Amino acid sequence: MAAKNPGLDLNHKSGIPLYIQLKQQISTFISAQVWEPGFKLPTERELAASLGISRNTVSAAYKELEIEGLLVSLQGRGTFVAGDSSEKEKPGRKSRLLKVIDLALGEAAKLGFGPDDFLSLATARALEQKESLAAVNLAFVGTSQEQISYFQRELLPQTGVKIAPFFMQEIRNNPQAVQETLASFDLVVTTFPEVDELQHLLQPFATSVLGVALDLELETIVQIARLPKNSTLALITSSDAFASKVEKSLHHSGINGLNIVRSTENSTSLDSIIAKADAIAVSSERAAEVLSLVQERDCKEIIELLYRIDQGSLNMLHCYLMDLKNKT
Repeated sequence: MAAKNPGLDLNHKSGIPLYIQLKQQISTFISAQVWEPGFKLPTERELAASLGISRNTVSAAYKELEIEGLLVSLQGRGTFVAGDSSEKEKPGRKSRLLKVIDLALGEAAKLGFGPDDFLSLATARALEQKESLAAVNLAFVGTSQEQISYFQRELLPQTGVKIAPFFMQEIRNNPQAVQETLASFDLVVTTFPEVDELQHLLQPFATSVLGVALDLELETIVQIARLPKNSTLALITSSDAFASKVEKSLHHSGINGLNIVRSTENSTSLDSIIAKADAIAVSSERAAEVLSLVQERDCKEIIELLYRIDQGSLNMLHCYLMDLKNKT
């Protein structure tokens, strides 16, 4: 029988949607092999009651994890961690997209268009969409340089949208200085915990603010989760704000028992911190710098703190951008 709450812990005040927190924690437990294939999860009703959340919240997390192939639901038996069996795995996003393309090819054939015609028209249409998205005026408000760098580095190739960066702390310090500027953008994006505060700071301007879930890559969390208890982890970042976010993410993922030593110092001040650490977690912007300081003989594990935007948030952002494009 499944435990009613096998170690899950949600933060109701974090501002991150509960279903995203739940999905992330379950994913972490599976990837870290805390929950092995065949592990039976609580029913939606049981887990909702134990966590003090709605059944719909649990259902949303379970369904997304089923789509990603991490969970499998067997009628009359319950929900389980998926194994390697292919019949348990749900088709991924790429497979679903290929089915859509196959259907479109079939419809094109009925209209008298061959594969080459379809390729030419589809390519032209995709380029038109890419060009129109480039005209969308988007601002990202981040709490750290690391967040902003991620958005500028990763989101542009995925969406084609140019991103203007703003720091949340600067807006807090002098909201009047940027209200009109931000109001001129088609869309302002920030992380979920900052949405309400940012909307308040931008009043009385009716600025569209979209929240996204931005967190550490699952593989990064898994690497840290595998460190032995009581290990000393050097957390080297460019900003204190980012270091705080990392620690919160680890806590929300159920990773405790590490002695975390934070530093935003330059290279000359890092030697003693690195020497005393069992492992090093470093932001992408400082990875090369830290790598040059660690001697091969030290055999210290270096974990790059890679960010990701939740797939649900990315899908929502894409839909919002397409809607903006169609209105122009």
